[in-house]
Amino acid sequence: MKLTVKNYKEATKNIDFKKLPEAAQEAHKEFESFADFYNDDKDIKEMLDNHFKIVEPYINQNTKRFHELPDRHPLNILDKESGQYKEALQEYKESKKKKHTTKSTGSKSKTTERKTAAPKKISSKQNKQAKRKPIEVDLMPLEIKIIKRYLNFHNKRVSERQVSLLYKVIQKAATEKTIRKTSKYATEIKQIGNDLIKTYKEMDGTCKFEVPTSLYNKLKDIVDDYGVTPAIALIKRFINLYGNISKAKAQRLLTSVLNSLKNGKVKKSDKEFEQVKKVQKHLHDYLDSDKLLVTNVQLKGLQGIAEMGK
Repeated sequence: MKLTVKNYKEATKNIDFKKLPEAAQEAHKEFESFADFYNDDKDIKEMLDNHFKIVEPYINQNTKRFHELPDRHPLNILDKESGQYKEALQEYKESKKKKHTTKSTGSKSKTTERKTAAPKKISSKQNKQAKRKPIEVDLMPLEIKIIKRYLNFHNKRVSERQVSLLYKVIQKAATEKTIRKTSKYATEIKQIGNDLIKTYKEMDGTCKFEVPTSLYNKLKDIVDDYGVTPAIALIKRFINLYGNISKAKAQRLLTSVLNSLKNGKVKKSDKEFEQVKKVQKHLHDYLDSDKLLVTNVQLKGLQGIAEMGK
């Protein structure tokens, strides 16, 4: 299996990283810090690509069709075409249905209680936030990525490497003038940089990172103001399905695509309109034939539009 920034977390969730080289263990722990800037920093991209090559052989050793079942369960070891496999699969599906029916019956009284509960009052502030529409962008600006990563440190234990990495991204952006003094959020990025330096100097290996409350609220408002355009969001969802697709997932995404085209969220005037129509066709074809026929050229084209790495 080929690892990418987007499929990494799901693909590696069953790997025991204690058995891997120490460098791979460290890179795995700090993956989120690196992943945000995969497309913005060549050094980070090269480092992660090398990490993927080290980890990929271990994925193949740990591949299971049903992760919730034991390694030696018939559904994980029998050939899919065998009669025994089909019998075991049918039995498994029926057991899942029984569990679902039991849960539904057991939660019936709770549902009734929720219906009779008094509706919660919405404050004027919450109402304002609900009405506020995000600034839609094709690709998230580097400033917003930095702010999001900085906020993700809040109340977490972070390493010196994580702190220095984020500061390095800010320094590089300033040197290459990707972020200028005239940039919209230059002041906030400078505040973040100063706090990272201060924290780095005071920490001893690791520390619990805390963003000052006033700064946290200010930055959270900025991040909440941004959202990816519906067209790009749909393309990203399609790319994330690749290699892990099912009829149910394909149908849900196709419904979202059709609704977005119908209600005008994705318009003919959008530059990604044709790509969304191609996604629609790929999904239709998959549901008809059970095969997702997407060429490497087509996939890379979509990844380029969505800025999703390789």
